[in-house]
Amino acid sequence: MKLSIVVGLVALLGLSSPVLSQEAFPVTITHGLGETIIPDEPQRIVTIGWITQDVVLALGEVPVGIPLQEWGGDENGVLPWVADAIAELGGELPTRLNPQQISYEQILSLRPDLILAPYSDLDAEKYRRLSAIAPTVAWATGPWSGTWQDVTTTVGQALGKTPEAETLVAGVEEKLAAVAQAHPEFSGRSFTFGYADPGSNGLGIYVASDPRVQMLQELGLVLSPGAAALPSDGAFYVPVSFENLGSVDADVLITWHGDQSELEALNANPLFARFAPVASGRHLAVVDRSFAIALSAPSVLSIPWSVDRLVPLLSALLG
Repeated sequence: MKLSIVVGLVALLGLSSPVLSQEAFPVTITHGLGETIIPDEPQRIVTIGWITQDVVLALGEVPVGIPLQEWGGDENGVLPWVADAIAELGGELPTRLNPQQISYEQILSLRPDLILAPYSDLDAEKYRRLSAIAPTVAWATGPWSGTWQDVTTTVGQALGKTPEAETLVAGVEEKLAAVAQAHPEFSGRSFTFGYADPGSNGLGIYVASDPRVQMLQELGLVLSPGAAALPSDGAFYVPVSFENLGSVDADVLITWHGDQSELEALNANPLFARFAPVASGRHLAVVDRSFAIALSAPSVLSIPWSVDRLVPLLSALLG
């Protein structure tokens, strides 16, 4: 079993090396779609949804199947921090699975002994069909819900590596806390995070329960009062029209875009241009797709990768 990436990440974060231990199996995990019993230490792992493959890799295992990432991935459909982790572990590139439609036949052909989908949109029928192939772990409280810490500890439990998962979480939290301490200009400053779908009449504003919002708060920023008050009804974002952007005013606006043309179209909108953070030069627009995915799907691997890029940009706006 290769564990160099765990040790390497822990060393990078300035922690002492963990004592790597194996929990006794079977492991039982209760989640939003049922209860899953994992009888033995898994050897062939398939991941579905976001974040999960990052955690499996950080815990020293290379899955046999992961979601294809065409948007933001490399020529192989793999995100940069995922590719780095696979290379570090010396493993084979996993089979890339269609993220839009589950191919049960393809997953069955991989002969998995564990399917992990703790941050996904599995419904009862998908869960039933996947569970017929291998023990399957779904989300805890709802589709696309749960913090990166929760996903990490759930995956750690499923792999029998709870202490190692807790060490990874503590290490990333310490890194975020160190960044916050080193950048007092972030403390208490408000932010609104959104996305402008081309052709729409406003921004989709991410709500307090969204992981990208939670990660920014760990840097010392606070969600703008207007964004915090949006009625989400379980959604991770709420549409706000250009005419009403003043309701989510903030010290800094962060947006992501599919390409430069999308950003240019947004900037050409006179209502958007008059929005206070934009008019005062406090708009951070993320066009790089890998960077956008890293901010959208924070994990023990993507957070260190994204923070090193994000912090200088935020500091330049708020410093």
